[in-house]
Amino acid sequence: MPVPRSTPIPIPEGCERALFFGGTFDPPHAAHLDLACVVRDDWMGDDAALVVVPAARSPHKDVSPAATDADRVAMLRLAAKRRSNVFIWTDEIDRAGASYTIDTLNRAREQCPETIMRLLIGSDQAREFHRWKQPREIIELADPIVMLRPPDNHGHQLLKAMRETGFWSDDELAKWSTRLETRTHNETSSTHVRELLARNPESPELDELLDPEVRVYITAANLYRVDRH
Repeated sequence: MPVPRSTPIPIPEGCERALFFGGTFDPPHAAHLDLACVVRDDWMGDDAALVVVPAARSPHKDVSPAATDADRVAMLRLAAKRRSNVFIWTDEIDRAGASYTIDTLNRAREQCPETIMRLLIGSDQAREFHRWKQPREIIELADPIVMLRPPDNHGHQLLKAMRETGFWSDDELAKWSTRLETRTHNETSSTHVRELLARNPESPELDELLDPEVRVYITAANLYRVDRH
């Protein structure tokens, strides 16, 4: 079966730097893009593009997204509206199947041969990075930036866990230590937001966790409620 052509990346022509940020985004909570923008600004400059890539199906997760692809993309676009230089790239959804980061980055490189690309991941993903398809090739294409999240409240906890895999050399681990974003922590999870929406969709906590337009969309589409059927 032929591989579908790449979906055009919706970034400005001649974009010099781009931070790629993939995930299920089910739903996208406010911390997803707020923290990603902070990392982008600090590491690459606020004129760099933040390219958000919703996954069709993560090969690292057994459970499919609760919301449809169309709903997740619509919510991401609403969340991106009030943030500068944030672009939603639907290539993984458009080509369907399991979403492998190496394939996505290769397709991005074909479109952006001169763009400096980096990859934003969480420390939970860094712990499992050695299990990803062609992890070292990913690093060559887009050097990772790692945002700490529990249980990795400090970089040494993550590096210890990565050392224990036996996959990374001392030199590689030393390089990983330079990729850690230690000032911002992402302690919010989409799982918690989904559980809260199912249990108490009127909870004031959701005002802090979701962009207003995303929350309106979720209510109108009756997403994540246990009684929606």
